[in-house]
Amino acid sequence: MFRPSEGHPLVPSIDRILLIPGLLEPRSAFWPLKRRLQRYPVEVEVWRDRYVFRDTEASIERLAQRIGDLSDTGRYGLVTHSFGDWVARQAIARTPDHRVNALVSIAPVMACGIIPRAIHLVSGNLVPEIRIIANTELASKSLDCGVRLDDGVHQHAATPRRMIIWAACDLGVRRLDVSHLSGVVVHRVAATHLSVVMQPNTHRLIESFFGFKPQRSL
Repeated sequence: MFRPSEGHPLVPSIDRILLIPGLLEPRSAFWPLKRRLQRYPVEVEVWRDRYVFRDTEASIERLAQRIGDLSDTGRYGLVTHSFGDWVARQAIARTPDHRVNALVSIAPVMACGIIPRAIHLVSGNLVPEIRIIANTELASKSLDCGVRLDDGVHQHAATPRRMIIWAACDLGVRRLDVSHLSGVVVHRVAATHLSVVMQPNTHRLIESFFGFKPQRSL
């Protein structure tokens, strides 16, 4: 039996967790993590999007509408992988009143790795996602999720608490120095770009970050 821990020092309460896959990644890659998180009293959903050739603007806007829906008072935790993190960062950045309390980025697209670079050399800008990943400026867009200060008129939502998990052997993305970002927890695990999202060591880090722990027997 499991329950969320109380008074976790990092992450405010969350009611829903959205798992956001990356480029060419089936939703089933998130199933082991989904099953693990479903042991806790939160709603867990794998976000639906196209595997490839997506309209990136439409993907961003659809997620922005979800996390900014004022008719829903629930608070979100997002767990993203690869290109899914790029989409999530843009959605958060353009949604002043978003309801995201926590963002876990697994092997996020911030800088291009060897394999996307090679694909881009062959295909050019044919694949929208590869075009973004291969472009240094675009890949690193909204690293801070669009931090905003109170403008005196609107009280903007706070920047979500964040954790980044890098894979030690990753040909898909290149690790980026994020030391300039305030309050971001960074880990590196023994994994590849594809395996990292399915590994128990990654799942344990996510559970701990969200403040979930086993319920002790009396």
